[in-house]
Amino acid sequence: MSSAIPSSVFQTSSRLDVHALVMKDEPKAKLYAALAFIALVGGCVAALVIPEMQIPLVAAGFVAYVACGRRAMMLWKADERVFERRRSPERQAPRARLVAAIFLSSLTASALAQQTVFNVPSADVLDPGKVYAEVDELFRPTDPKFSSTTIRGVVGVVPHMEAGVNFGGFNSPGGIVPTANVAVKIQPVHSGGFTLTTGGYGLFYLKGSEDGNPSGMGYGFASYRIAGPETRISAGGWYSSAGFAKATSTGGALLSFEQPLPWVKGLTLAADWYSGVNSIGYFSPGFTYAFGQWTAYAAYSIKNGDSRGNGGLIELGYSF
Repeated sequence: MSSAIPSSVFQTSSRLDVHALVMKDEPKAKLYAALAFIALVGGCVAALVIPEMQIPLVAAGFVAYVACGRRAMMLWKADERVFERRRSPERQAPRARLVAAIFLSSLTASALAQQTVFNVPSADVLDPGKVYAEVDELFRPTDPKFSSTTIRGVVGVVPHMEAGVNFGGFNSPGGIVPTANVAVKIQPVHSGGFTLTTGGYGLFYLKGSEDGNPSGMGYGFASYRIAGPETRISAGGWYSSAGFAKATSTGGALLSFEQPLPWVKGLTLAADWYSGVNSIGYFSPGFTYAFGQWTAYAAYSIKNGDSRGNGGLIELGYSF
């Protein structure tokens, strides 16, 4: 018997085992994702029903949301194992280099050029003439180590409209790939606690097309702020052209959650999420703290489908 035959049998057997694992894990992942959503909404609803317990109930819902969401992300990693097993070693290397290049050069997309919760655009829009500047750092201190620095500026253009630009691509390890990410955000509906927000981005490589072709992304979402606890929940979708979030065009959902903590003035518990396995696909829970004209952000970003992309996210902004 030739050595190719048992090798083929072994590969087939391995694929079956991994596919079986995916079939087993996928329903669990969906269940935990549903539980995460139920916990978040349930905590907010319970807070409305029992006003005297608003903060503890919203906080409990948020903790359960983070725990269930993290579990769902871990289970969805099974998809990555399938893709890795199905590729031959000869095909893995070029693709691995491509993924690494896209990941490193597009890390700045996780700090987009407008006001955000952490990564996802917020329902806040600057007043005309107001300016906001920020420095962001996404980093991982353990193997595989990486860091990415971004500088951004945003200005209020007209009522309910802001525009901004990022300068990024300052990544380590790897060479600098300078990029400019221009953006606009418009809020056509703002009624009480309810808002509708839409916007778009354009990503440009400053050194030329040898680093990457221009690409873009559009999004839209609805937000509602609950009176009393001041909880704000946003949900919507996004779509990007090839080269923005991954090598091909793609899209998905976006969610964010913000809960001011009344016992510390200016402190907010928050989380946001872009769906999909791509350069912006992160689930990021953390805190923001506003003091004077400054705002500090700290979160732990969990990369969808690949824990090697997990890292800390810190941001510092100043309003003029």
